[in-house]
Amino acid sequence: MKTHHVSLLTGNFKQNAHFYVDILGLRFIKNSINQANPHMRHVYYGDFIGTPGTVVTFFPDAKLDRPRVDGKMFFNGLHFGVPAGALPYWQERLLSFNLPATIDGRGILHTQDFDAIPIEIKAVNQQQFDWHINFMSDVPANKQITGILGAELHVPDVVATANFFEQLFSDYGVVVKGNVINLADEQAIYLYETPNDAPESKFGKGSTDHFALAVESSQDLDYLWARAEEQGWRREVYIDRGYFNSIYFIEPGGNRVEVATTNPGFTLDESVQDLGTTFALPPRFDANKEVLRKWWADQGVLFDDYQPYSGTGRVNNAKVVAIHDQTGNTRND
Repeated sequence: MKTHHVSLLTGNFKQNAHFYVDILGLRFIKNSINQANPHMRHVYYGDFIGTPGTVVTFFPDAKLDRPRVDGKMFFNGLHFGVPAGALPYWQERLLSFNLPATIDGRGILHTQDFDAIPIEIKAVNQQQFDWHINFMSDVPANKQITGILGAELHVPDVVATANFFEQLFSDYGVVVKGNVINLADEQAIYLYETPNDAPESKFGKGSTDHFALAVESSQDLDYLWARAEEQGWRREVYIDRGYFNSIYFIEPGGNRVEVATTNPGFTLDESVQDLGTTFALPPRFDANKEVLRKWWADQGVLFDDYQPYSGTGRVNNAKVVAIHDQTGNTRND
């Protein structure tokens, strides 16, 4: 079992996009809204085609531009992988943007985004290839982020939370050793026990809303949904998100854990070239789409923050190479 995505909160969309697109080199892959609250935006970043396991999403809202309280229970940080040998490049790059960038004794690079989300970058034996490469980034292909490696999970009772993950997901290869929830491909969630006198957690900029794990199909969701009921875990909702189907649980510490399918994927309503360039909503929202588009236009949001990819899909220092053929085409449709 691997990571599917992580969803967090931010109070400043432009600042957030600058960090994850311009600095980290991820692609802006989906420009949408919160399906539970259509008057809140929901934006997605990932590799070039939005592969599950590379995706980080944010709910931007000016009302969230307040300090968070990481108290009794919270997910903390984002852990990313980069190709072996790429850490010096990333340290230099982050410093060039006046961001902290220190490498600890374990060889892990530490920085943070503009919402003070702790970011860890670790070298892995993997690199992006083919259409996973973000051709729209100035980060060279052999240095680009390969995906999410995990996060921290702070809870009052580490044993109870560990039991939740190990018992519910044991058939999917999840194994807990000590305070580490081991996932596939060097991914892990690290458990930390919060003190008894910790304050109540409060959402603010940089808070994690939920951590999502990936499964192949809705049959897997059906199995886990029933298994959770049998084992007595707290179930929240089973829902069609359009780009994937999802089930949500509240683990014993109070944090939201999602399990999502890897299909249909983010090309459900946009081509690979157009990812992130339109007002994106799954088909079940079609009846209200134009009403919502008008409401957002009245707020000054046109969902046109990024332009389509117009390159060849060939690496040239990972930069876009435009097509200008004899027929005048500029798109690789």
